[in-house]
Amino acid sequence: MTNRVRAWLAVAAKLTVTIGLLAWLLRNVDWGKLFVLIGGIAPLPLTVAITALLALIFPVARRWNLIVAALGGSIGYLSSLRMILMTVLVNQTVPSNLGGDAYRVVATVRSGMPWKRATLAAIVDRLIALLALALVALFGVLALLDYAGLENQRLVTIIGTGAIVGGTLSAWIFFRSRFAATLAGGSEILQRLITALGALLNKPAEAAYLVVLSIIVQCVTIAVMSIVAINVGVDVPLFPMLGVCALGLLISRLPVSLGGWGVREGTLVLGFAPFGVSREAALAASITYGLAELAAAIIGGIIWLVWTVASDTNAGKKRQA
Repeated sequence: MTNRVRAWLAVAAKLTVTIGLLAWLLRNVDWGKLFVLIGGIAPLPLTVAITALLALIFPVARRWNLIVAALGGSIGYLSSLRMILMTVLVNQTVPSNLGGDAYRVVATVRSGMPWKRATLAAIVDRLIALLALALVALFGVLALLDYAGLENQRLVTIIGTGAIVGGTLSAWIFFRSRFAATLAGGSEILQRLITALGALLNKPAEAAYLVVLSIIVQCVTIAVMSIVAINVGVDVPLFPMLGVCALGLLISRLPVSLGGWGVREGTLVLGFAPFGVSREAALAASITYGLAELAAAIIGGIIWLVWTVASDTNAGKKRQA
């Protein structure tokens, strides 16, 4: 089986999951109520949501810039910003999230970085973003447990927090150790990945900065989803709201559906149900948030296009001069 066939099978599987989940979620839905809720969001919170999502490109570009530099590459921040603008658009409009990463890798290679290192940089970037989201989502789940008033909730919170801190320290020690390289054995890609992570962790301040940047990105994203949910009629206390949105965001980032559609909606429907939120309101929150993400990506793509045309025009004028 060729790589192209595998890629198409993966896309087909994601499409099947997406359609199946959406079909299940949308059955027996009051369509009139759903459209009223989606269309009823005020322009101001919607504009704030789209603007905030678009602004996240700046810290994400900074993270990419630092990771490339840590792995021996050299790209300017503005070049990194242009790459991320297009990466976000491709991720939102192409069936596979790998499309955006592929573009980013190719653009970085054109700047002079070897393709293996550029690929590793993309993998490391994904891992750091997922780690930050997992940390934020775990605190969100702990907040949900605490709000639910479960027995031994304080013990659960302490254990969960300890697991976060302990896991982070264990990973830091592991990737800096020789044992990690030995464990990788003959796998070249794994050896390179461990070496790359080790290079980052040899600079603890820079590694911490990358994680903090990523946590800020995830917190803002969760806040945006919460703002959207509140403004389409989801009436839930603050901490459960943030917890459900964090969990929905984490699950939507897993590569099991197209752009997170279907799994995000399912998570919000199930997560908000114990608080008496209707399926229509939860779906309206998730769909509106997804459309806000798409709108931010399209605006970013337009900025990239104008920027690229202007740069090419200026470069042509300089050559003629």
